[in-house]
Amino acid sequence: MYGVTLIAVLGLVGGIIAYIGDRIGMKVGRSRLSLFGLRPKHTSVIVTICTGVIIAGASIAALTIASQDVRTALFHMKEIKEALATSEALYQSTKAQLDEVELQLMEQEKQAAELTLQIQEKTRMYAELDEQLQTVVLQRDAAQQELNDARTALEDITQRYEATKLQYEQALSDLERAKSELNTTRTQLEEAITQLAREEKRYDNMKQINERLDARIRELQETEERMRQQMAILSEEYESYIRRQEGIIMEATRRLQEIQQGDFAFQSGEILLATIIDAGMTVDQVRSELLTFLRQVDRLALERGASIDGKSSAVKVQSEEHFNQVVEALAQQNDKFVVRAVSISNTLVGDPVIVRLVYFPNRLIYRKGDIVSSTVVTTKFPADIEAALLELLQEVSVIGLEQGMITKADGSVGDVSVDDFLNAMAEVRRLPGPVVVNAVADINIWTAIGPLKVRLTVEPAANEPAK
Repeated sequence: MYGVTLIAVLGLVGGIIAYIGDRIGMKVGRSRLSLFGLRPKHTSVIVTICTGVIIAGASIAALTIASQDVRTALFHMKEIKEALATSEALYQSTKAQLDEVELQLMEQEKQAAELTLQIQEKTRMYAELDEQLQTVVLQRDAAQQELNDARTALEDITQRYEATKLQYEQALSDLERAKSELNTTRTQLEEAITQLAREEKRYDNMKQINERLDARIRELQETEERMRQQMAILSEEYESYIRRQEGIIMEATRRLQEIQQGDFAFQSGEILLATIIDAGMTVDQVRSELLTFLRQVDRLALERGASIDGKSSAVKVQSEEHFNQVVEALAQQNDKFVVRAVSISNTLVGDPVIVRLVYFPNRLIYRKGDIVSSTVVTTKFPADIEAALLELLQEVSVIGLEQGMITKADGSVGDVSVDDFLNAMAEVRRLPGPVVVNAVADINIWTAIGPLKVRLTVEPAANEPAK
């Protein structure tokens, strides 16, 4: 309904202005007025043209006043497209990181499955040891029963031995009293001596058996104690495996939730800030320059939401050894160097950002007139042409970053004037068929002297000659 009203208002305003312009033209024609020394007929035509211009201007002004969308389309379209491109890039990067985290979670789940198999194996070993322990206990009980039986037999033999000994002593007494009956009792005495020797031997045998049974019982008791100790160790290992598995799963779940719900302050490989280190400095001077640079990086990281618990800083260098190596390497150079602070991993808001220092020597990478990059444009639609040119400029920035150029405050390196960009769009639309758009170095380009200033040239594609 709002659009219908707006169109009606525009039609009414255009009709009124057209009517007024027509009346003025008629009056000018009747009065035969002349502007700038022109004939009345030509003056009437100029009045009609001015009326048309006023109608178009009034229509655009009415649309601009009446609609916020029209004002946005006229004055902020480029900012909207740039924001949309940035959001799309961030979305793709975040999606890639989420896929990587899901792969890590799958790997951790695989590790958890392996731990579960190990736990099952330990449980099986525990059951086997328990069965062995039960067997040993049964053997011990049987040996104990045998020992008890042997002790009972030993007591019986001892009693018989004592009785036989008494008989022997009685027989000796009888021998002393009755020597006359020696021949008669000699056989009885020899039998008694033989029986006594036999009982003594049997007594010694039973005593040895008793000693062996005692040793066997002690051995079985020691085996039982070792089995109990092994069972206790296996129980502790089993509980430890369970706790480790639960800890791994909980940590992986917590990290995945943080990544899914959290905001990234920095992406892996993102350049936080860059600076230039001059040649001829001592080690202490280079160290001081780098520490000053890292303080600037730290302020930037704090503004982006990174932080270290309990500290007022947010940046950690990869290692002290890495920092010292960079200091010594720069102190030995005789030329300017571009130094970058690059994030080595994705950093969530609230976490510290870990950076490594990457340096590039100052060198000439493009001479004036060299082609930095090019693209073929086949479309004639303004929006598609603009997208193709923006993609070309993005590729120029990527090339500059790969060559080690010093970055601007927004992290980019490429630069082209607005007029050059608009002229290139117009030239693409003017030429028939596919065209090649070249990004040509506008000046000599050095890594330590930015930005990578280019100009856009347009020429017909090789398979489509100009007409």
